[in-house]
Amino acid sequence: MSIETMRHSQVSDSKLSRFGALAFFLMPVCYLGMFIIFGALLAIPQGPDINERIIYVMTEQDLIGIAYLLGYFIFGFLLLVAVQAIHNRLSGVSRHLLNSSSLFGFIWVVLMMCAGMIALVGMNTMITMYAKDPQAAAVLFYSYTMIVNALGGGIEVVGGMWVLLLSIAGLRSPIFSRLLCIVGLFVGAFGVLTVFPSLPFMKEAFGLTQIVWFVWVGTVMCRHKDS
Repeated sequence: MSIETMRHSQVSDSKLSRFGALAFFLMPVCYLGMFIIFGALLAIPQGPDINERIIYVMTEQDLIGIAYLLGYFIFGFLLLVAVQAIHNRLSGVSRHLLNSSSLFGFIWVVLMMCAGMIALVGMNTMITMYAKDPQAAAVLFYSYTMIVNALGGGIEVVGGMWVLLLSIAGLRSPIFSRLLCIVGLFVGAFGVLTVFPSLPFMKEAFGLTQIVWFVWVGTVMCRHKDS
């Protein structure tokens, strides 16, 4: 490899590390934005009257659309950058373990994008259908919300496996501190355990601890971006 090629590769890696660090810092912003919109700004009715829910969604469709854009599309794009950047930084550790981790990361990206597309198309189709056939719109509401929940966060096994395997790989690298890896193991375990419906609090535990993990990894990426 020529000196010019090596220099170009180092510059490219440095840029990827910078973008990766930024992505790790911005992903918690997406989480917090979703929390604020669905937790504070919106109050979707939870009663048995499905028509009441649909009418509320019709009234707040712009804000809900922004939440979907932020939580699925923007988060998915940032996650794509983060997965590539952290894979590049840990390229010296076990190749099979790191590849498996990154594969789960890329699958998570696809799931987020799919969830966002289904959420937006499903919501718009339901609103259009409601004026013609409220019963069919109600069936569609249950259908698309179930699919979006399944793909986009109802079960966090895929995201949990990415963090879990990445933390195991990090134990073999000088880039991650041992404490960060241990925190990552817990975060990943919380995500994997969301597969059990009897442990509903695991979803909140995964989301909140992952925010801390994202910021911590972003800080590490900043410190090592030129190393």
